[in-house]
Amino acid sequence: MPLSSPAPSQILQAESTAVPRRLDRKLLLASASALFFELLIIRYLPTEVRAFTNLKNLPLIASFFGLGLGMMSGLAGTQTRRIFPFTILALILPIRFASWLALNSQDVLWNYSLKTGNKAGYEFLHTAGFLALLLYFTGLIVLIFRVLGGIVGQYLKQAPPLAGYGLNLAGSLLGVVLFSALGYFNSSPRVWLLVGFSLLVPFFIRHRATIACFALCLLAVALPEANTLWSPYYKIKLVQLASPAGWQRPTAYSVVTNHVWYQWAADLSPAFLEKFPKAEPNHRLVAYYDLPYKLVPEARRVLILGAGTGNDVAGALRHGAEHIDAVEIDPVILKIGRQKHPEHPYDSPRVAVNVTDARAFLESSRSKYDLIVFAFLDSTTLLSSFSSVRLDNYVYTLESFQSAKNLLAPDGTLVVSFATGRNFATDRLFATLERAFDGTAPSAYFTNYWVTGVLLVEGKARGRKIAELSEATEALQGQVNQTRIATDDWPFLYLESAEVPGSVLMVSGLFILMCWLLLRAAGAKNWTSESSYLHFFFLGAGFLLLETKAVTSLALLFGSTWIVNSLVIASFLCMAVLSNFIVWTYSVPNRLCYTALLTLLAADKWFPYSSLNTVAPPMRLIAGGMWVALPVLLSGIVFSSGVKRFGRLEQVLGVNLLGAVVGGVLENAVMIGGRAALGWLAFFIYVLSAVCLIRSQHTGKAPRFAKTPPGLAQDSG
Repeated sequence: MPLSSPAPSQILQAESTAVPRRLDRKLLLASASALFFELLIIRYLPTEVRAFTNLKNLPLIASFFGLGLGMMSGLAGTQTRRIFPFTILALILPIRFASWLALNSQDVLWNYSLKTGNKAGYEFLHTAGFLALLLYFTGLIVLIFRVLGGIVGQYLKQAPPLAGYGLNLAGSLLGVVLFSALGYFNSSPRVWLLVGFSLLVPFFIRHRATIACFALCLLAVALPEANTLWSPYYKIKLVQLASPAGWQRPTAYSVVTNHVWYQWAADLSPAFLEKFPKAEPNHRLVAYYDLPYKLVPEARRVLILGAGTGNDVAGALRHGAEHIDAVEIDPVILKIGRQKHPEHPYDSPRVAVNVTDARAFLESSRSKYDLIVFAFLDSTTLLSSFSSVRLDNYVYTLESFQSAKNLLAPDGTLVVSFATGRNFATDRLFATLERAFDGTAPSAYFTNYWVTGVLLVEGKARGRKIAELSEATEALQGQVNQTRIATDDWPFLYLESAEVPGSVLMVSGLFILMCWLLLRAAGAKNWTSESSYLHFFFLGAGFLLLETKAVTSLALLFGSTWIVNSLVIASFLCMAVLSNFIVWTYSVPNRLCYTALLTLLAADKWFPYSSLNTVAPPMRLIAGGMWVALPVLLSGIVFSSGVKRFGRLEQVLGVNLLGAVVGGVLENAVMIGGRAALGWLAFFIYVLSAVCLIRSQHTGKAPRFAKTPPGLAQDSG
């Protein structure tokens, strides 16, 4: 039977497509609340509990699982609803007081390995403690979203399928817009939680214990944290250091982001250092920030990528640069530099500030520079909430260095600073730079000013020597043939080899096991033998892979900023709304949608993403956005067609979210096969969904689902 011809017995004839006004408001609000809290936890938890830093999509898939389980099972039972407010407390309070509980040490290191010690048995105990911590928080997330999913599910169950799904999408979009707006205004967790709990209050207005726990959480988070700011990317702690006796103005600030030291904003001016030559940290900093100008003393036009609070910019000004383009992704870090940096470098008319992603600036700029400085951009705390790709990875790829090379003046020089010392990441940087400069090896030096780092030099000044530094060129060149370079397709500077790290495999495997056991305990796994439900399951997995692929692909066109990520998620929801409207209005053959969808996924390998950087931004948006959005639209039409055909929206959407959990785990394959692996995985997942749809149509029966088990009985409570 063709995909576009469902069996008559499967067609759901809705009595009405209208949703009662009171119901539509509640469904909209419940859906907005669920998505808002999902984004809140994804942002808040990894910032404070450092075990989640390199496992940032774990809270995402845990919330998906909880929502899916809740939608399938209905309203939580009396016991689950009674413990819900205390579950909220048990999640929020340890996050708020993570410093007191010593939860902000980094258990997963920058290269994805687990932190271990030298004492016998310590490795086992540390790993067990790390896993227990992850289990504690992910378990709480599942429980919380189990209840939120049940609330959404009860309203979905009462609504006509397509109308209910449209309201669910609109509410989710509202949640994204609300949280993004709070990010735009650099709000803190106290504001996030105030808005989030306000969204939930209508559903718990008669539950005094829940309202009381909401209030306790707000009081705890409202406790002031001295010298703390929040940006769209970081929690920032700014501390003024003591000035030497006899100097009245501030001489240095310490900047800590997400509990990791970031930099000092220091006065390195001759006026200060001549009077206090041994002042720290100023004394040890000045030699480092002078390095580029020992190599290129005559630099007139300078580009600084990762300008931070302004130390590099101040260095360029001190050495006579006539024009400086300073690129910094974080607006709050930049604001700190404007207001607090002792030398006030951003006040100079010679400085042009660009608040954007470094890679996006390289692709859009048409200027030429005597000196390009890649400052300390290795921000290992900065990861996308929606993928396993670090936001700074695309800055250190072959294509990025080639773009930087194209911006050099004929006698220009490129300098890369990196805080890795001697390891595989340094080898990869060296080999990638050598390839970008057509086989000319960079000059390399190991540095040890305040961290063990490396300095790589390409261009005219590569032949100049820095006597006080340890030469490393020969040692690094010996590893070039054994080193895999970083590219836009495989941008993993921090992975030693093309494999999923053991820490990620271990955590993902245990999480999937936990999900399976919870499904069994809830009696909610009988759908796994139904082809019709498996069809929706694979659609969910494919959709998550498409989302991850879109975030990483569009980062190459518009930068890896939080705004781009938010717009991608919002655009996906808009595409789903549009596809739902199309299915509501027209009958679109599934065969056509699957054919077009699979063709687009197969052709993506040859789509010229990098070439679009040469066209004007509006055309780039239209071409790149349309290419990424079309598969989403087609997938959405298939899903909405299934909703129209089968009904049972709360169960169908719940199974779809469980599929998204699997898609979130599968996205780690990008570490093996690069970005292309996401497209091919999505291709095969959608093939499986088509096969399941065909099988369900051949059986000629509508999907069935087990009754809600006694332990999860509905409670109007």
